[in-house]
Amino acid sequence: MSPSKESGALHALFTAFTASFQDNNTFLNRAIYDVASHAAVEEPSTTYDSISFPFRTRGPAKWCRPANASKNHVILFMHGGGYSIGSTTSHRKLAAHLAKQCNAPALMVDYRMTPEHAYPAALDDCVAAYKWLLDQGYSNKNIVVAGDSCGGGLSATVPLKLNLEGVAPPAAAVALSPWYDVVCQDSESLRTNEKKDALSAPHAFADMYVAGGAKKDDPLISPIYASMEDLKRLPPTWISAAGDDGLRDDAVRFAEKLKEADVEYILEVAEGQQHVFEFMAGKAPEADESLRKIGEWVRKKIGS
Repeated sequence: MSPSKESGALHALFTAFTASFQDNNTFLNRAIYDVASHAAVEEPSTTYDSISFPFRTRGPAKWCRPANASKNHVILFMHGGGYSIGSTTSHRKLAAHLAKQCNAPALMVDYRMTPEHAYPAALDDCVAAYKWLLDQGYSNKNIVVAGDSCGGGLSATVPLKLNLEGVAPPAAAVALSPWYDVVCQDSESLRTNEKKDALSAPHAFADMYVAGGAKKDDPLISPIYASMEDLKRLPPTWISAAGDDGLRDDAVRFAEKLKEADVEYILEVAEGQQHVFEFMAGKAPEADESLRKIGEWVRKKIGS
């Protein structure tokens, strides 16, 4: 089935704003990405408020609170953008639509990014945010980690890091068009979707993320290289991949790893869709259907 008109418009949107990106001008690129969010649709019942964590991040975190959402459950949402762009502004509407479907508020982390802060800053900030939720009285059984693109990668590396530290992991993870392989190992989707994929450009972002000297195949950077022993400890995971996404095969490979590790997972590949097609939630039927199914699954996992 061909993408809907509304979903197809996402390719044009991403093409237009990435054409405005400038090399070595991260601040301009961040502003352009934030402006692109105007094309997304508000979740009408959601209210927002900002909070400052008692630890260092790039800026205040943002609560997305849908009307009548559970007060005992929470989605820790980590935005995409190659660890360099993206913000609680660019992804506010996506997080709100996800929160609405999960019947739980979402807490968005404004984590530190490249080029100012290479690995492990983003991971450290998101792990600290998770621990902060525990300190606020949330049970780990009522927390879901979620994110898109590099935030989808964080939805795996955060639990991996928590397990290494002996901290109780989240109840579930949700990954939208996840970036699991910062090595950017050659794959069919990277090659065949090069002209179809208007947004993801992993190679350029990968070098910046490891500018501090870390190895790209470190499992806390690229979770696809985690050992079976570590993968076995990951929470149930929903992976939403897009057929026209260069990162599609990363998602498929990671799902195969989870299967081998006997971790509960669901992999959905939306043919003909763009990287993070859920960005158009409230406008494109494919985005709404994806989040509806994710929300139904999450509610069963955490009882929200």
